[in-house]
Amino acid sequence: MTTAMPAPPHTTRRRARPRTLAAIVAALALAGVTAAHALQPSPSGLGGFQPLTPWLQPPVELPSPSPLDYRQLAEAGLSQASHWRHDGWYCEYLRCAGGPYPLVTIWGEVPLFETADALDIAAPSRAHRALVDRFARANERYWDRALGGYAPYPGDREADVQAFFDDNGWEGLAFLNAYVATGQRRWLSDAQRAFRFISTHGWDSSGGGGMWWNTSHPYHSGPALASDSLLGILLYREDHQRWQLEDVKTYVEWANANDDHDERQLYLEKPNEPESVNDYVQAPLIYAQYLLCQDGEGESYCQRAGRLAATLAEQHVTAYGYEYNYGPEYDAIFMQWMMAYGRAVGESYWLTLAQVNAAAAAAHAADPGGLWLSSWWGGAIADPETHPNMLRTMAATASLFAWSAVYSNPIAAAHA
Repeated sequence: MTTAMPAPPHTTRRRARPRTLAAIVAALALAGVTAAHALQPSPSGLGGFQPLTPWLQPPVELPSPSPLDYRQLAEAGLSQASHWRHDGWYCEYLRCAGGPYPLVTIWGEVPLFETADALDIAAPSRAHRALVDRFARANERYWDRALGGYAPYPGDREADVQAFFDDNGWEGLAFLNAYVATGQRRWLSDAQRAFRFISTHGWDSSGGGGMWWNTSHPYHSGPALASDSLLGILLYREDHQRWQLEDVKTYVEWANANDDHDERQLYLEKPNEPESVNDYVQAPLIYAQYLLCQDGEGESYCQRAGRLAATLAEQHVTAYGYEYNYGPEYDAIFMQWMMAYGRAVGESYWLTLAQVNAAAAAAHAADPGGLWLSSWWGGAIADPETHPNMLRTMAATASLFAWSAVYSNPIAAAHA
């Protein structure tokens, strides 16, 4: 059953939401859901809870996803990327028709890097590993030794370049997934240096806290906070450096105290701007808090993650439907990390949601030339910063297919 979608889930349209876990469980119980489904004992043996999306019968049932060959679709996306190739790399815009800095920035290219990572996790092969290694080596070009971080444009080598802390988070996560796919510790080291840069330069240590958007410090950034928190806790799980864990806890605690002024207690893209709720800020912080809980840092993190996941699911099925149609580069990040969360807690809702949107993308994303440059559900892409013919649009759609391939395969998902 399809419902009308009065506004994308990233806009200013808001509704009253329960503010506590007990309240949301009570509210959802009206739909036949009991508190027993809201929290289940964790298998971790740490005395925490494993949060599940707390319902069995959501108000709007998701359609059955169409069967797709996600791996073949992801490989088709990597093939499409050849239309953006230039001097051994990629352009921001199709045929390099994009101004004086034609090569793609981190934000535009990372979805393609993640697509390669996911393909090798979903279907390990010599060819897929070689692809991951090629992307990882090429992404090292964004490292600016003088800056000590990843610069937005390949080849930047100045200490005063304006670098973005959300870019460093997404880049670090892509390198970490390259390590997961290949076992190559060089890529783990690349992820670690992203987090060291973030930890050293990104956090506002003047007293109030918050993660800066970039090195010019214009404002605190929800996307930077989200990507950096998730990168830190995933790195901690690999190398067990206590400072990483403590930094992540600082970031998350600040988010929970200062960055959820939206009435549903969802995180904001720009703190203190309630109209700036965006899905790709939510998912990394949900999954990061689940992992903090599973690492024995407190049941409250599991409770927060479970409540936020339930709020998102309830909001989307009752207010907006299941059609994610704001911008592929945002929605694909949301799907990737909510599938990871759903796999971790044993809740299939998030995989089904991604598969439904992947089916829509397979049907609607191709432009008249066959490139995935249109929105997943048809019509114009809502995000005003997504311009025609950008690599990021096609790449994010490819990454949706690639991560759907991972999480649709229980064996592959166990290694993600």
